[in-house]
This record gives sequence, C-alpha cells and structure tokens, in this order.
Amino acid sequence: MNTRFPRSLLSLSILSALMLPTLAMAQDSTADSGAQQAPADRNPASTDATNLDTVVVTALRQSLQTAQAIKQDADMVVDSIVAEDIGKLPDNSVADALQRVTGVQIAQGGQGETTSVVIRGLPNVISTLNGREIFSGSGRGYAFQNLPATAVKTLRVYKSSEASLPLGGIAGLVDIELRRPFDFDGAEIAGTLTGTHSEYGGKVDPNASLLLSNRWDTDAGEFGALVNFGYLGKNYAYDAVWGDFPRIVNNGGNTPPIRTPEGNLIAAPNGWGTAYNQGDRKRGAFNYALQWKPNDRTEVYLEGLYDWVRDDFDQAFYFSFPNGAIPPSQLNVGNHCYANRLDGPLLGQTVCDATSGTWTGNSYAATSTQAHKQRGQDIQNALGVKWDGDQLHLSTEFTRTSGYYRDENFIIDTFLSGPITTVWEGTSGSHQNWYLAGDPALDPSRFYLNGLFQTWAHSRGEENSWRGDGRFEFLEGPIASIQFGLRYADRTASAKGSVEISTPPPGGAGDTANPNPDNQVVSLFPASSFFCSKRGNAALHQKFLTPCYDYLIDNADALRSFYGLPTGLAPENPGRFFDIGERKAAGYLQAKYDFELFGLPVDGLVGVRVEKVKRDLSAFSFDASTGVYSPITRQTDDTNTLPNASMNLHFSDEWQLRLVAAKTISYPDFGALNPSISLNPGTINRPGIASSGNPDLSPIESMNYDASLEWYFSPVGYASAGVFYRDIDGYIQTYITDVTIGGAPYQLSSPQSAGTGHLQGIELAYQQTFDFLPGAWSGLGTQLNYTYIDGSTRSPDLIGGPVISRPLQNVSKNNYNAVLFYENQALSARLAYGYRSRYIDFFTQPTVSGNEDQVEPASSLDFSVSYDVTPQATLVFSATNLLGNNLHQFWGNGDTRPRDIRFQDKTIALGLRFKL
Repeated sequence: MNTRFPRSLLSLSILSALMLPTLAMAQDSTADSGAQQAPADRNPASTDATNLDTVVVTALRQSLQTAQAIKQDADMVVDSIVAEDIGKLPDNSVADALQRVTGVQIAQGGQGETTSVVIRGLPNVISTLNGREIFSGSGRGYAFQNLPATAVKTLRVYKSSEASLPLGGIAGLVDIELRRPFDFDGAEIAGTLTGTHSEYGGKVDPNASLLLSNRWDTDAGEFGALVNFGYLGKNYAYDAVWGDFPRIVNNGGNTPPIRTPEGNLIAAPNGWGTAYNQGDRKRGAFNYALQWKPNDRTEVYLEGLYDWVRDDFDQAFYFSFPNGAIPPSQLNVGNHCYANRLDGPLLGQTVCDATSGTWTGNSYAATSTQAHKQRGQDIQNALGVKWDGDQLHLSTEFTRTSGYYRDENFIIDTFLSGPITTVWEGTSGSHQNWYLAGDPALDPSRFYLNGLFQTWAHSRGEENSWRGDGRFEFLEGPIASIQFGLRYADRTASAKGSVEISTPPPGGAGDTANPNPDNQVVSLFPASSFFCSKRGNAALHQKFLTPCYDYLIDNADALRSFYGLPTGLAPENPGRFFDIGERKAAGYLQAKYDFELFGLPVDGLVGVRVEKVKRDLSAFSFDASTGVYSPITRQTDDTNTLPNASMNLHFSDEWQLRLVAAKTISYPDFGALNPSISLNPGTINRPGIASSGNPDLSPIESMNYDASLEWYFSPVGYASAGVFYRDIDGYIQTYITDVTIGGAPYQLSSPQSAGTGHLQGIELAYQQTFDFLPGAWSGLGTQLNYTYIDGSTRSPDLIGGPVISRPLQNVSKNNYNAVLFYENQALSARLAYGYRSRYIDFFTQPTVSGNEDQVEPASSLDFSVSYDVTPQATLVFSATNLLGNNLHQFWGNGDTRPRDIRFQDKTIALGLRFKL
C-alpha cells in the first residue's frame, strides 16, 4: 500500500492551514499597495459577498451566520448547512455533507460511498425535498447519495418533531431544500467542474454541475424559471479482507476439538477471504423549478427532481476454508480466553483465541467474480399554490413520486486443485492477515470451474399525494397563530427477483483432490481473456486471478448454455416477491404561542397529528415440508395519534432555553413486512442463506424529550448544550439464526420487534470566528460539536432465546466533529475531522463469541482550500481521508476476532467554480 500519499498530503494540508493567515497578510499588503485595482466584492462586507442567493456564496461566514439564525429561530431542535457550507467542504453528495451536522453519523457501504445516515444513532430517518416526502425505490427513505451536493441550497436536520411534519422518523427528519428562481434577483448562470483522483480507483473522474435561472416581470405577473444539472463520476476500488466466523478448532470432520495443555478449547476463523469491489459508477441529477406570481398574494409553482445511477462493478472473492476440513499443521494460541457461548455440549467451557496457524491439505480454496449491473432512478414532480392574506395563509400541493432500482448479478466460481497451504499470520493491525503459500491463485492451470450463480432483484415505488396547509395569525393575545393541515398519500411498493442457485458445470466439478479435468478453465477458455489479476494489500500479501467482469458480462448467455441453462435472466422466485399498497390520511392542528412569563419572552408550539394507515399486502407463504409457495394476502388498519409541545424561554437576546416533547413513530420498511422466505441453497463452503420479513411488525413508537441551553454571542458565534431522551417501544432489529429447512442448513435473516428501550445522550456545539485577532489572523474560525449517546432495548439474545437488555444497533457512544476554517478576502480554507466510535452493526448467527457484529468506523480528516481568481471564478482544491483511516469490523467485543478491514479511499480534487 502507498503510505507516501497520505503522509505527504497530510503534511501539506496542515502546513497550508497554518500558513494561510501569513499568506493572507502578504495578500493584504499587496492589495493595499494596489487598492485602486482591487475589485469591490473582494471586501467581505460587500453585498455580493453576503448574498446567499448566489449559487456559490463567496463568504463562508455569511453561510454560517444563516445556519446559526435557523437554529436560533427554530421552534424545535434544528441544525442546518447552507449552500456555501456544502460548496466549500470536500463533499460530493448530500450523504457526505450530512456528516458535518451535530448528532449525525454516517457510514460507507461496500461500493466506496456513504450509504448510511443516522441521527443520534438511529437509522429511522424520514427525508423530505422542499418539505414533501421523497423516497428511493421501494424504501421509505431517500438515498441521500443519489443527489449531488451542488444541487442543494440548504440542508435542515430536525431532531425533534412537531405536528406539521410528516410521520415516519423516530430519529428525525432531513429536509433538502433546492433552489428556485425567485431566490435570485435576476439572471444567474453558475457551475462547477472538478477532476477527482482516487488513490485506489486510480483514475481522474469528472464531476460537474450547471445552473441556469432567470425571472421576468410581465403584464400577467412575475415569472421565474430554473434548471440545474449535476453529474458525479467515480471509478472506485473498495477492498475488504475478512475472517469468517470463529469456530472450535479440530482435526477436520467430526473429530474431537483440539485443546490447549490446560484443557481449554481453541477458536479460529472458519476461513479467510477477500471481497474486492471495483467499478465505474455514474450519478446524474436534474431539477427544475417554475414560479409564477400573478399578484403579491399568490404564487403558483411547478418543480421536480430526476436523479439516476448506473453502476457496473465486479465483486471479486478469494477465499480458503481449511478450519474444520483438515487438521492444522501449526497453531499458536493467545491468552484471550472466555466462556464458549455456542449451544451444545461445549457450552460454557473456556475457549481461547488462536493467534496464527497453518493448514495444509485438500481444503477448499477458490476465487469468484460477481458481475453486477445496477440501475436506478428517482423522480418527483410537484404542483403547488400559495396564497398569503393579511392574517390567513393557505397552500396546497399535488405530488407524484416514483422510483426503481434493479441489480443483475452473474457469478462463476473457480476453485483451485489441491493440495492447498493456507497461512494465517494473525491479526496484527486489527485485521486478518493471510495468504496461500506458493501463489497457486496466480497459476491459471490450477483453476477448475465450479458453480454458476445468477440472481437479480427489481424494486419499485410510486406515490400520489396531496396536502393542504393553513395558518391564521392573531394580531394580539398569547396565541400567535393556529396552524392546520390535511394530507393524503396513496403509495405502492413492490419487489421481485431470483435466488442464487448453484448450477454445477457439465459432468460435475469434482473436488479439490480430484477435480474434473474436463472443467479445467484453460482447456475451455482463453486464460488471457477469462482471468483478470487483482492486487494484494496490507492484509492479503499476494495477487490472485479471478474471472473478468467483461468476459462474464459479454459471454453470459454462452456461459449459461455451457452450464445447460436457458439464456436470459434466471426465473423469478416467489420468495422474493411482494406487492404492498399503503394509504395514509393525516390531519394536524397546532398553535404557536408567544407571551411573557415572569417578565421573560416565551414562545413555542402545542399540537397534535393524527394519521390513519391502511395497508394491503400480497406475497407468497412457504411450506418447508413440501417446498411449495402459496399466494397470501394481508390487510392492516391502524390509527396513530402524536402530540407535541415545545417551549423556548428567552432570557435575553443571546441566551435561551429550549424544551421539546413529542411522540413519534417509524413504520416498518416494506421489505421487512414481506412474510415470504427467500432461499439461497448452500454451497461447498457455506450453509444456505435465507431471508424473511415479518408482517406482524408494529410501528416503532418513541416519546422524545429534548432540552437545550443556547448562547448566541455573535452573528457567527454560539455555544449550546443539550440533553435528549427517547423512550422507545418496539424497536426493530434484524437477527441471523441457524435453521434447518427441507433437511438442509440455512442461516435465516429476519426482523423482530424488540421490547421497550431507551436512548439518551448529550450534545455540545460551539462555533466562533476569531474577529478579535489582529490583521489577517481575524479570518480564523472554528466549529466543534460532540454527541454522547447511550441506548439499550429489551430484546431476545437470539430468536427464541431469553429476553435481555442489550445495546441498540447503530449507536456509537462518542461522536464529534472538529473544524478549523479560514477566510480572508479571496482566500478560504477548511480542515475538518470527524470521529465516530465503535457500534453494533447487526446480530449475526450464534458463534463462540456471541452474536454481535461490531464496527469501528473510519474517522476522517478532510481539507479544502479555494481562491477567487476573479469575482466570477474560483479555484478549489480538496482532499479527503488524509490520515488514511480504514473501517474495522469484529466478531463480538474486543480486538482479537477481526471480521473485516475495509480500505477507505483517499481522494484529491482540483476544480473550478464559476458564476456569470
């Protein structure tokens, strides 16, 4: 691995951050000597520099001031990022930008981009676009990574709820506000063009955006039109090296366990492997807005968003599973010992973790390529009318939202002829270190065809909705206004797909000791085009061959025919089908009050929202005794009443105390309600994989309490300390259970509603610009935030097991962001560090160490600097993950049983922002 890149770039970034004030002083001196030639809008106090309605705001401080004002004036607990805050951070997508918000945590998925956004440790987040619900495919939430950050005007994160907000998120709500033509004074043309180099991807990827907007006064009123285009390209490589579940070591087969001289059991991974994701992903987005004001009281608008993704990638596996198949020829044991937690005759006996070992014999080792083609899109269009009277304000809106996502996957396994020597070097670096002695995976003649798998999944979602809202303002009295509204939504969510059934090659594959010579790869296909080489890394110290993505995709039908399968996609499997219709009718009534209490101004909200939900489910049930799927239908009907109250007590213009209480709910994901069982039969190296939903899942209910003391001591300066408590009932968690279906072993993944639980924590935030410093040093500023979270729920240790109190999934106890920024005239820079501590990712099948899968996420240090070459053009340089940190995953607690290391990429980017 290249360590020169992060070290040299890190040094340069930190040096740049420290030197910027000195450089700016020199710039100030130069500017003073030629002041008559300096453009007027280089002055931070100028109108252009503080105008938030431009695409790229030139003053970072103004954007921070606007976000601070939103927080201060809100009726609830709200944190925001405005346009320039996103534009100056090295963030490409909305998902990446959200990590800067207090209390928000993110995580990367297997394809090298942020896919998980949680608020205060909870993933149950509802997403809105310009205030209306938006979702992706058949899910309930929006995939934030789908939208380029350049499209966004403001991101608001609501951590407490009130009656006018849609239901669905016990964690909170993220509202994405896009730009509209009336945001600008007149014509606007603005855009970005950036080239981003990824260390592992190895290429320079173009990212671009273009916004065109204008407004006109006519005899029919004022018109405005805006279009905005965004594009993100990414050639990525996301490597993971893993150790399979820990198991008791024996001499292979059903032999007794090997014990230490003290008589203790020994645990080692079942096997070792890699999963390299390498692909070419393209994301695009287009949004438009049309506004018409026929008079001062009325506005009509039509706006919409279209985003799409095209991702072609291969997931290359290289693995060996000797433990339990052959005896170890060498085994070293450490001193980390514990009670065996796996049911059976050895339950409770002391087991010690092995630290390294070697296995030589005819064990199964193979490479495999999963060739994915993923396609998706989201579309939303809305038509609305607003009318503002002297006291009465009314609005109505019709919205159509739709989206789909599909993944087609074609796989061929190729195994190695024996004998195989698997060398496990241990867990140095908190990851598994392993290789095959003699580099057999670089010898094409050692490979033989094994199973062909083909699977696909399509999901789709559609919704037609209407809402009407009103507000009546009182001219005097303690009630400032009454807010009211109705909403109706008709939603459908559907999915279908196939399963991964292993089809053996003609004549059978044979085994490692006696492979079928007719299925030797080099005797059937040209090795130079069939095989591609994958690199080694810090955990896997060798290269290996695996089937090429292009060869599999280009010759898929020919390979199907060779395996005796029909051409085209695999048949649909009933176990992956569901079709759900959901109709929601909601109404709310809310009062905003404003009066004095003991001489102090007090304001807030008191309201209630009532929502009735009817749901129709069509799916298939599975009879394990006959292996037959039968169609079923289910109907549910439920009404939810959610009150809320808030109070803001203003001690002065600077100090205020905010108190909020609200009941919230989160509906189960549509896929989680599907009772069908999807069965992927086992292979030579793993049991079958089964998944099922649960139609009896109830909405997660939570009573939320927030208190926040806030001090706003300058326009860009505040400090706040808050506490929060969530009393949660029915939190949904996913379990993996070992089961037998049709006489075959499976690992069944299924969701269950847990019992009562709680989530509590503390949030601290501080922001300040150091205007009091002399000269160019006054351009320095900082943002700091910290969130402590602790939560647990009453739930079974495993399905069917005893109910215990255990931590909530996704909850990291310690989370913080530290940002140092600088802005002086044309120069602006930002150094940002984000940290999230260890958390439970999900609950695995039972192992000797329990069933918790714990993740230690990668913290990230990012840097960006920009310089206004002219008032219309800005050069931008940015770099991410300067420290080169990686994600680590573990079987249970401690560091002795690493599961994965996932190598997080590092990027540098150079770009141009312009406005005309």
